[in-house]
Amino acid sequence: MVSVVIPTFNRLSMLKRALESVQQQTFKAFEVLVVDDHSTENIKELSDNFGCRYLFNQGQGVSAARNTGIKAAMHPWIAFLDSDDEWLPQKLELQLAYAKNHPGTYKLIHTNETWIRNGREVPQKAKHRRQGGRIFAQCTQACLISPSTAMAHMDLFNSIGLFDESFPTCEDYDFWLRVSSQLEIGFIDKSLTIKHGGHEDQLSMKYHSMDLWRLRALAKHKNHTQLNDDEKLSLQKSIFKKSEIILKGLKKYPNPIVQKEVSEIMKY
Repeated sequence: MVSVVIPTFNRLSMLKRALESVQQQTFKAFEVLVVDDHSTENIKELSDNFGCRYLFNQGQGVSAARNTGIKAAMHPWIAFLDSDDEWLPQKLELQLAYAKNHPGTYKLIHTNETWIRNGREVPQKAKHRRQGGRIFAQCTQACLISPSTAMAHMDLFNSIGLFDESFPTCEDYDFWLRVSSQLEIGFIDKSLTIKHGGHEDQLSMKYHSMDLWRLRALAKHKNHTQLNDDEKLSLQKSIFKKSEIILKGLKKYPNPIVQKEVSEIMKY
C-alpha cells in the first residue's frame, strides 16, 4: 500500500527516532526505504535492525536520494519522511482514509505539522498556514508543504516528474510549485508530523542563497499556460519581490553572473 522513503546523510540518532515513529504507525502495510546519501555513520546496520530496505547513493544530495527511493518503491503511495522529523501514530492511517474518501481526486495529500526548534515548539506564522485545494497562488508566497507531511501517488511522478536534482536546496519547494500549478492538493488539518529544526546540518542552515533557489523555482512558471489571472499576478509579485531582495544583496556582494540571471528573470 505505502512505500516510506527516508533520505539521510548521517544523523544516526535522529534517524532512529524517525524509524521508531514509522514503526509505531497504526497502519502497518508499508515498506521502508532508507536512502543513505554516502554517510560516514553505519546507517545500514540501523536500517537492518528496523527491517528496512537499505539503498546507497553516492553523495548526490537529497533530491537524488528521494528519487532513488521513488524509483525503487514497490507500492502506489509514497510517503516521505526526512530523517530529522517524526510522525504521530495515525499519520499514514488518516492519509489513506482521506485518499479512500476522495477516490482518484488527489495525487498529493499532506497534513498539518508541529514545528520544534532547538527543543521548543514554534508557532506558525499566518503566511505559513497549511491548506489544500488549488493553492498555487499561496505557494508562490511561501512554502506551504513539508516533505515529511506529504504522501504522493506514483501517478504523480509519472505526470509531473521527479525532484529536480540540480537544486541543492529548495528542491521540495520547486516540486510543490510544479504540482500545485496543475493539480488540487489534499489536506488533513491535523498535526500529524513533528518537524524538527535548528540543527547545524539542516539545509536551510547550510545555504545562504535560499531566495535565489526559490526564485529559480518560481521562474519555471513564467510561461505556464494553465494559470489563472490571480495566479499569474501572485507569481509576478513574488518573482519581483524576491528579485529585489537578491539584487539588493548583490550590491554588497557583487556577482555579475547571478545579477544578470536575476535581472532576466525579473523581466516578467
